[in-house]
Amino acid sequence: MKDNALYLEADEDITSAIDKLQKVEGDAVQIVVPKRSTMLQSIINLKLLKKAAASSGKELVLVTNDRVATDLAGRLGLAVAPSLGAKPVIAETAAPEPVSNEDVIEADDPEPTPPTEAPAAVASKPTAPKKPLFARKAVDDKPTPPATPASVAAAAVDAAEEPSSVDSIAKSGPKVPNFNKLQKRLLWVGLAVVLIVGYFVAMYFLTSAKVTLYAVGSKVGIDMTFAADPNLHQTDQSSSVLAAQTVTFSKDLSAPFTPTGQKDVGTQATGQMTIYNTYDTNTHELTSGTRLSAPDGKIFRTNSDVTVPGATPTLSHGQLSLQPGTVTVAVTADQNGDTYNEGPARYTIVAYSGDMQSKIYGQGAQMGGGTSKTVTVVTQDDINKAQTALLAGDKAGSQRNLDSKVPSGYQALTSSQAQTADNVTSSPTIGAEGTTATLSLKATYTELAVKKTDYTALVEAAEQKQIGSQNQVYDNGLNNAQVTASPADSSGRQSFHLTTQAYGGAKLDKVQIATQLKGKRYGDAAEAATKLPGVQKVDISLWPVWVTSLPARASQISISIQVASQ
Repeated sequence: MKDNALYLEADEDITSAIDKLQKVEGDAVQIVVPKRSTMLQSIINLKLLKKAAASSGKELVLVTNDRVATDLAGRLGLAVAPSLGAKPVIAETAAPEPVSNEDVIEADDPEPTPPTEAPAAVASKPTAPKKPLFARKAVDDKPTPPATPASVAAAAVDAAEEPSSVDSIAKSGPKVPNFNKLQKRLLWVGLAVVLIVGYFVAMYFLTSAKVTLYAVGSKVGIDMTFAADPNLHQTDQSSSVLAAQTVTFSKDLSAPFTPTGQKDVGTQATGQMTIYNTYDTNTHELTSGTRLSAPDGKIFRTNSDVTVPGATPTLSHGQLSLQPGTVTVAVTADQNGDTYNEGPARYTIVAYSGDMQSKIYGQGAQMGGGTSKTVTVVTQDDINKAQTALLAGDKAGSQRNLDSKVPSGYQALTSSQAQTADNVTSSPTIGAEGTTATLSLKATYTELAVKKTDYTALVEAAEQKQIGSQNQVYDNGLNNAQVTASPADSSGRQSFHLTTQAYGGAKLDKVQIATQLKGKRYGDAAEAATKLPGVQKVDISLWPVWVTSLPARASQISISIQVASQ
């Protein structure tokens, strides 16, 4: 037989002890219980331990010096040892079973013994019940009244109705609270409380209302001028000059275009020209480029400076005559073309008078080398047209990109938009041959932007003067305003002309109205708002949609005013 010691904690409960007992290996088990443990003070616990040991096929020995535990073990036939390794014995007890609120009378327990005295004697002289030798008193025990025949009989009846064996007690077991189930229930309850509290908190902070007041308004025409200066750091309302920022956006553009220029790329005819002087005996200077005209009007030019010698007088047969002075010079046709390949002909010097042209002239040889060829080339006009078309096609999209660059809180003055082109190049270049070409450039877009608050205040100040100080501007008309711009000066400052129609009427304080309507039910709020001066109709929108009252905080109520006549 193998003995195993089982050590229990001071606060160990019977369920845990039984579980440990069943898991111990061997044929016998010695249960060691600390002195301050109360587990062995209950006969029910001992019966359950005995039953568990028997069902597991183990011999059970209690290791304890406690007198009450020893006595209870003896009553159940359980062996007790004073220490580990000591010889276990079954204690003999003649004392009655200890009175305990935990004990249960079972069918196999000793039958209760009726009192020996006559009932009359008991009634005349009550006898206190004999106190058990090892009884322990529970904290909440009350004094036990003297036993009577009736009470003893009732106890016997109760004992007969209780389970008849330790087996039934072991099967049912002691009732131990299910803490996991309790924790889950507490968790769900806590979660429900959090959700409910969170809902009301969210409704307090997140509920919002939009109240639109439709008020009677009078129309006022506005016609004003103002300026925007990018060099100004602060708006001058008195002078109607707004501090502005220059918004810039650049992008590279390219597009094909068709050249339309024509260019003669033929070659010029060349040849030799002999200049004759029969006019006088003086020399004549012809500079390079001197024009000589062929019989058909085609012009050739001398390639270099040349001196035509004077004529030489000679006497022949008694008559005096002049022998012409001659010089030969290379010439080139004034234009390209094969039509300049002139044959031998007499050329006149264009710069001379008619009298001299007949006596100082050129005699040309056969001219050759002239060819005719015309090609399409890029011209400046082609580039200008392509640039205009390219910028026009890009303007709409780039203006949207430009507006996206406007800082938050600023109003773009779109009439100030300007478009410039830099780094304009074409391929082929100007004058180069080509039937197709590509234009590339860098487009830069600029516009002025002003603070919305300054812009609105400037316009509304002008409107307020017209509607009167006793009234209020309902609609400043800026959404429909027509604004035109004058050209900017050298510093970038521009003047603007604004026209629009504004509406005004009785004063309505939005902050005060929100305070007045907060917390009111939908119908009450609508009724209160319609009673405001000049208000014809009210539209209230609540969020979330299921709420029926306006928020309790005025800051969560937005008030807007629209003109009823619109």
